Amino acid sequence: RIAHRVLHPSLPAAPFVDRASLLLSGSGPAATARLVPSQTFTHEILDYTREVEGLKDALYQVALEHPGDSDHSQWAISSVLACHLPQSTSESFTIHLDQNGNPISLDYFVGPIPHNGACPKKARKAAAQSSPVEFRPITNTTVALRSPSFPPLPQLRVPPPVTAEGKPVEPPKEKSFVEKYWMYIAIAL
Repeated sequence: RIAHRVLHPSLPAAPFVDRASLLLSGSGPAATARLVPSQTFTHEILDYTREVEGLKDALYQVALEHPGDSDHSQWAISSVLACHLPQSTSESFTIHLDQNGNPISLDYFVGPIPHNGACPKKARKAAAQSSPVEFRPITNTTVALRSPSFPPLPQLRVPPPVTAEGKPVEPPKEKSFVEKYWMYIAIAL
């Protein structure tokens, strides 16, 4: 289950409400996931957008409820600035799985947002009229699964050869210039 809410430091914390059900099918690299939105999701997201209009630093939080864990303080939570919700047309969920294929964490992103992540500025005319925020419904939802992976192993050097006694093999002593080329010097003379 995926839940959501809006959180602002100056407002009392609202409880999480159902946003969608997460359906996983398959296992391993062939696993797929999809979200089935709750029946009230469209109305709730519109209410959230209106609720935070004009509030600075409000967060839209999405939480992954772990099976059998009703204590939301233990849920995996991802947040975005709530001011990005009205202009967002796409959202992305990345569900992280444990080695058994159970969801343990999530990342949530909305787009498009500016590169600096700042909230969009209101036009002066719109601010003077104080019209309600125009909400564009999210038309593209992407769900990706990430299984645990191990980092690449370090590249180790080949150990030096050792003798039967376990001591490193001594490389042969390098010859001097005269020892190497004495025959060529003798022919030249």
